[in-house]
Amino acid sequence: MIRVAIAEDMEFEREALLRHLRRYEQERGEAFSCTVFENGEELLRGYGEGFDLLLLDVAMPRVDGLTAARRIRRQDEKVVILFITSMVQYAVQGYSVDALDFLVKPVGYTGLRLRLDRALARIAQSRPRCIQVRSASGLCSVPVSGIRYVETCSHRIIIHTGDAELLTDMTMKQIESELARQPFFRCHTSYLVNFRYVDRIQGNDIDVDGHRLSISRYRRRELMDAWTAYLGANA
Repeated sequence: MIRVAIAEDMEFEREALLRHLRRYEQERGEAFSCTVFENGEELLRGYGEGFDLLLLDVAMPRVDGLTAARRIRRQDEKVVILFITSMVQYAVQGYSVDALDFLVKPVGYTGLRLRLDRALARIAQSRPRCIQVRSASGLCSVPVSGIRYVETCSHRIIIHTGDAELLTDMTMKQIESELARQPFFRCHTSYLVNFRYVDRIQGNDIDVDGHRLSISRYRRRELMDAWTAYLGANA
């Protein structure tokens, strides 16, 4: 979920931005949670550190967009800022607050789409990759980087992290799908290991973060190929 703040004093401009965002969701398969502010003063009053993206009009009453952006940057270094302006001469000032780019009014979908692609790429780089896991206490977000290995035990799945063991009723296939394109490998029917934490591979054993796990003899060759590729990519 991408958390978006929109600060725009013109209602028809706000509505246009929301329509464009809904269209982007449908085309790109993204999900936006949007909060709308009608001027810069309202934005500063209601702003927290929970936003990923800020669509910010430059010319607003009470507090203009540039002033609001400077104050926000003091408390939030990560939020991606896209300025919206009808006065291009002011756009260059946006780089003083590390704005990603600017859009000229009236904002068209094509221009916004291109900048959203860039904005989401920057957001993805700055936030830890997480997977959603169902547990007895409900749905929880687990950082991928913290998962050492995943184990099946008595028809239950145990996710081993550095701090805890998380029990889930999800299947290994579901977990494996969630971790696709991450450096994980199914070395055995019972184990899905994170290459980041592999200490050693010897014979039919693999040491992961101090735990010795078994390697299926049918999967060993494929494991070694994947492990070699991982080492090469991270040399």
